[in-house]
Amino acid sequence: MYVLSEIKEKFVAEVERGLEELGAEPRGLERLVAKPPRPEMGDLGISLFKYAKELGLKPHELAGRLAERLKIEGVKEVKVIGGYINIVIDINAVARRILEEALAEGYGSWSFSGRVVVEHTSANPIHPLHVGHARNMFLGDSLARILRNYGHEVQTRFYINDMGRQVAILVYGLLKMGRLLPPEGEKPDHWYGKVYSVSNTLVELASAVRRGDEEAKKEWEEVLKELEGKWPEVVRALKDKITPETDHEKEISNLMKRYEEGDEEVKKAFRTVTENVLRGFRETMRRVGVEVDKWDWESDLVWSGDVSKIIELAKRKGLLKVKEGALVMEFDEVSDELRRLLRIPKGLEIPPLVLVRSDGTTLYTTRDIAYTLKKFEEFKADKVINVIASEQRLPQIQLRLALWYLGFKEYAQNLIHYAYEMVSIPGMKMSGRRGRMVTLDWLLDEAERRVRELVEGRSEAEEPERVIKAVAAGSIKYAMVSVSAQKPITFRWEDVLNFERNSAPYLQYTHARAKGILRKGGEPDLNKASFEKAEKYKHLLIMIAEFPEVAKRAAEGLEPERIAVYLNQLADSFNEFYHREPVAKEEDEGLRHLKLAIVKAIANVLRRGLWLLGIEAPERM
Repeated sequence: MYVLSEIKEKFVAEVERGLEELGAEPRGLERLVAKPPRPEMGDLGISLFKYAKELGLKPHELAGRLAERLKIEGVKEVKVIGGYINIVIDINAVARRILEEALAEGYGSWSFSGRVVVEHTSANPIHPLHVGHARNMFLGDSLARILRNYGHEVQTRFYINDMGRQVAILVYGLLKMGRLLPPEGEKPDHWYGKVYSVSNTLVELASAVRRGDEEAKKEWEEVLKELEGKWPEVVRALKDKITPETDHEKEISNLMKRYEEGDEEVKKAFRTVTENVLRGFRETMRRVGVEVDKWDWESDLVWSGDVSKIIELAKRKGLLKVKEGALVMEFDEVSDELRRLLRIPKGLEIPPLVLVRSDGTTLYTTRDIAYTLKKFEEFKADKVINVIASEQRLPQIQLRLALWYLGFKEYAQNLIHYAYEMVSIPGMKMSGRRGRMVTLDWLLDEAERRVRELVEGRSEAEEPERVIKAVAAGSIKYAMVSVSAQKPITFRWEDVLNFERNSAPYLQYTHARAKGILRKGGEPDLNKASFEKAEKYKHLLIMIAEFPEVAKRAAEGLEPERIAVYLNQLADSFNEFYHREPVAKEEDEGLRHLKLAIVKAIANVLRRGLWLLGIEAPERM
């Protein structure tokens, strides 16, 4: 166990023992441990107000009684401040151990066992990955890293949604065009995105004309004009083939039905197109260093019979009703206790879940039930985390309820919807159906261009282009994971590429600066360091010692942003130290080795923390 965690654990245990002897029941005491607001008040503190009330004592009186018996190795003073009992760490006594731990390769890792599946990205294979997918991907990748660091075995998965209407529209447009493959030299996902947008627009326009909806007709004519300006060759190839004379909606539905039934010709078309879009996805994901362990096809779940088994089980349990020819599962009277167990807000109305349409085809959520069982059972997972936008909250609730009603109660309770809010870029409106999107490829290209301008002629790196790519990708990743997933993001370049504060470039540059100091000052030797002088650098040493606890809490709370906040505070403190204190030129040998060890420890923490966020830490910039 890490030294700060050990001191904290002993602190909690001693206070718990004291409270029990006085007759209190100190459950959950660890959650009350916090850092006092000012350094002079101590390094760790516990609030005793609730226990004082329970025991009928004044808070400061209870704190005083407990302080009298508190003796912990590594603690030099106990302070009673109102209803708080605070401890002061003897930094001179523990500095060596802090640095020994912090200089280790895997500093901040834990060994808590568990098996977790993290499904992330899972973008519809119809157009390039865009800024919204980027947040999903980077959150999922960071969660997987944080949970692995916690000690869990983690499997990442990408769900290929190849059976939805959007993929059918893309395939339909390509069949009308008379070609399934993209032009030579064009990135496949980008080309398919153009075909999808034009096909969808022409289908919507034709449907509006057929039903006599003048308002919709005018809207889609404007969209078509916009697309014609951007991609005239695609519009020309499709304009005369998707017209109001044909009921395209009926043909698309028939295409979907044939695919679900396993028609070989249709299967070949869908798979060819989808695999090529995925080729484009993988190329983009390689640019940002994100890998997925398993790629799962939605269609395989249907053809394997897994989806049929779910429907048969629902029938056997008497959970299905027929409504207008469709098979529906209703969720009547969901109790408050079940809402609590499955994290469903009180008062939220939950509509019936359609499992099978009147034409016999299944819906996304039906297939998702089968997919959830596959994720739990194939990996023998304790938990499954779905990184999905917050707008999918209701389908995810219906999914958990369906699992519960079908008898998979443990899975229902351990299925986590990791919801995230949207990303907006000032001055840009997105609509995939209309071909308006900020692609991740464009974001990366633009970030690389801007970083190149910022560092041109000033880079110390031996491979400047590699560093430019690392800083560009890191800047976008950080923007997506440093904000709580529950908060929307407004993406601004002036914030994303700020080398002075709260950004990946700032943290990367701070890491490179620490490495530069070590190149000048040499390797620290802890046997030569003057630990009796550690008090002067207590703030930095305590911050270094906090990293494992920060990483642990980030895993337990699924909060990558916690690491980002910590790294920024550490970088700020280090930069103040760097400007104030000579390190490489320090004449006192013992003090020089102490400072060099602190610098090396901070570099290691920055590297490890950035890795948990999926960000590379260059040694030179």
